[in-house]
Amino acid sequence: MIPAGGLQIAFLILAVEFFAMLLSRQATRAFALSPHATELLGQCIALSVAAAILFGVKSLRRWSLNALAPAPRKGAALEVLFVALGTCAIPFAVVGACAGWAFVAGVPGDPGRVVRYVDPVEAWSWTLSPPGLARMLLLAWFVGPVLEELVFRGLLYRAWERQFGWVASLLLTSACFGLAHPTHVATAFLASVVYTCVLRRTGTLRAAIQVHILYNILVSWPLLGRALLQRPDGALESPATWALPFASLAFVSVALPAYLWMARRDLRADGTPPASAR
Repeated sequence: MIPAGGLQIAFLILAVEFFAMLLSRQATRAFALSPHATELLGQCIALSVAAAILFGVKSLRRWSLNALAPAPRKGAALEVLFVALGTCAIPFAVVGACAGWAFVAGVPGDPGRVVRYVDPVEAWSWTLSPPGLARMLLLAWFVGPVLEELVFRGLLYRAWERQFGWVASLLLTSACFGLAHPTHVATAFLASVVYTCVLRRTGTLRAAIQVHILYNILVSWPLLGRALLQRPDGALESPATWALPFASLAFVSVALPAYLWMARRDLRADGTPPASAR
């Protein structure tokens, strides 16, 4: 295991994110980049730095390859599929929570104002452009999940687990994962909880990567993203218009705690006992 503490790894993650944000903002001012291009540039910088560190340093490269090597246990494929499908309810549940809060708090105007939606024409135009396709197919569907799971689940979670136990580590790691996705902090936090549970339930990082990839594919704009990011049909001040987000919120409120309880036992493929058992 890499001889680094959780705080050191977390500081490095935040430093890389800050570096990527700073450079992308400077490039935006210098070249008048669009918001989409700025976000893409920031992701490219952050992932490039992460890849350079993980695979450029010999000891980290050896650790990364070893971490990716173990295959999920037999029968895990079905769990990976169902968990990925269930995870897709999380962003809808966050929308439901925002809309529900707007109704309960009596926010002036329609509850849709508390949710960020996109223009469908602009979204399709960006998605089908060469940079948009590269971001979706390469970064969101492959490179991002692999590198993020190596960093957050492989390094950060395991380091904090040794110090504080699995529950505290899960929460701290998920908080860092959420902060690393500033446009959707709550969604990323809850998804991180699921990915960590998958790691514990299957014993391998590859299963967490598979769920992460499937989730990113399913919630992308061409698929469920259209239902998530477009304003819903109907009167936005009517609770019936928000039936899907409210149903998703109810599902996640039950399913996520249940999966956390199921993940209380850590099944490690390498046979290493969990920190709590040492």
